[in-house]
Amino acid sequence: MQDPRLRFLAAAVLSLAAFASTAGAVAALVWWLLATPRTKTLPGPRVLIPLIAMIGVTALVSALEGGPGLSYFIRMTVILLLAAWAYAETREGDALSVAVWALGNRVGFEIGLIAEMGIGGLAVIREDIEHAQVAMALKGIRPGLRSIVPLAVTLIVTEIRRSDDIARLLAVRGYTFGGEICPEFRRDSKDLLASISAVFFGILSCLPLRDVFILLG
Repeated sequence: MQDPRLRFLAAAVLSLAAFASTAGAVAALVWWLLATPRTKTLPGPRVLIPLIAMIGVTALVSALEGGPGLSYFIRMTVILLLAAWAYAETREGDALSVAVWALGNRVGFEIGLIAEMGIGGLAVIREDIEHAQVAMALKGIRPGLRSIVPLAVTLIVTEIRRSDDIARLLAVRGYTFGGEICPEFRRDSKDLLASISAVFFGILSCLPLRDVFILLG
């Protein structure tokens, strides 16, 4: 989707539907298969497999304790797919533009700036992880609990320091609160159709099965 407003709307509606019920997750998965580039938006196996594994472990523990483990696995996996698609499609400035469009140049600019910093931080963390993997491979260190935990701590501390540096830089340059930009958005007919279908799937998943057949009939 070219229009970030419609992209964020579709991702939010479908994520809420997937989180609410298994039927919503199935509906969101169908939409993801039909309206997105699918596997092209997914992260690499080194990132995707551990994330799915963590969801699987949590689902297994839930199932062993008598909880809805399978439902949890399906719902969280679909939300992960939607998040990966939204993140892959997001371009620099999208979050800031949408926030200013929705909430104005003061509150919207502040929220959008925070969102942009967060998204940028994710990209930097991914690069740091890739560099760490290369360094570990060169040193012959196998990934494991002893290496992952120190790496995670280092990444967190580094990101906190980086955020502090950015905050200090903004303060030095005189930033206080809010700002002013003129958001511009582009969209085509496919964007509108995809967003409408996302809302439709989201609403459809919230209806009882009997009402769905009545609506479709």
